[in-house]
Amino acid sequence: MFLYKKCEICGTKINKLQNIWNIYTLKVGEIIQCSHCGTYYKTSKTIQALSSFYENLGLGIVLWVILGIFMNILIHTLHVDFNKNISFILSLMLSFLLLGFINCIIACIIPLYITQTPTHKRKKSLIYWLGILLLSIIALAFIAGFLEIFDKG
Repeated sequence: MFLYKKCEICGTKINKLQNIWNIYTLKVGEIIQCSHCGTYYKTSKTIQALSSFYENLGLGIVLWVILGIFMNILIHTLHVDFNKNISFILSLMLSFLLLGFINCIIACIIPLYITQTPTHKRKKSLIYWLGILLLSIIALAFIAGFLEIFDKG
């Protein structure tokens, strides 16, 4: 029901999650196409602007870490007996799954509108991917330092 958009031209059901990455990219302007008539659909400019603001500021990562910390506190309040490092990693994984589920719900209920035929697909530049790699390395180093994984003493 929510996973499909009814084509406004031919009435065919279009799967919103044609690609697993549409869970994350549909809200920032990813275009999906009707397989029957070839009509293109994407979200409104307002939703794209709010989503790109959310993603470009890195609020998803901040929300993930904050949610992970709260889940870690919840694990300790429930008196689940884990090692400190294992409970924090477990809470980060659980928060990642929860945020993935929330993104899936957003992708399912997001409205799609007919758009023009795209002239070309935008590809991310090499600088973008190098920036993401650098941020990932910094985040991993921060987590490793926070958990004292490589502590010699």
